[in-house]
Amino acid sequence: MGTKKFVKRLMAYGSKKYGLLYDRWVIVGVRGIDIKDGIVKANNDAINEYNDALFLIRAVNRSLEFKVYSCTIDPGRYWLNQPMNPAGTARIVEGIYKYKLGMHRGHKAFNQYANVTVNRYVPHQNAKPWFKWKDESISVTQTGFFAIDIHAKSGTSKFVEMASAGCTVLNSTWTDAPWLEFYTTLENAISAHLQAYVCYCVLDQSTAVIILS
Repeated sequence: MGTKKFVKRLMAYGSKKYGLLYDRWVIVGVRGIDIKDGIVKANNDAINEYNDALFLIRAVNRSLEFKVYSCTIDPGRYWLNQPMNPAGTARIVEGIYKYKLGMHRGHKAFNQYANVTVNRYVPHQNAKPWFKWKDESISVTQTGFFAIDIHAKSGTSKFVEMASAGCTVLNSTWTDAPWLEFYTTLENAISAHLQAYVCYCVLDQSTAVIILS
């Protein structure tokens, strides 16, 4: 499916499911999709890869605008094996959330404005490898403030590893063009409209497949 058609279907889904309006930028994170040569396709949704997509979408005076970024919405393998939280490593649940301007490890980023809901995963026994999320069991579901941020990555590794312990991380370093564009676009919009937060809609691959069908 073409990217523009997919975005329009995303917008329709968000409006129907969550009552989203697009008069201002909305962030939509979609798990398990690739966008190549203007075509959106489902991928293998493997763990520890930047195989998700982050969209900025708005429609002003009936004119659609959108930007697309490669990202991960999921934690890396390093933190799955060595969780920060004794209940397990967080993975944000499909839903609608609110984010504000903030900081992440000394860098400008986006922090929770309100509660998020996460599923947690405990380390495997006997060093069993991590492959696909659909094969994993949830240990517990929690709602609260867990420092689930949206930010850039520090290194250039093709794998997620330590870059995310549950945050949404663009496949871009702090100084690369994708992150700078993403952050600046939202920072300017928040300042211009005196917004307290922006909406972040997270969708699982299973939802993306329905939208693509």
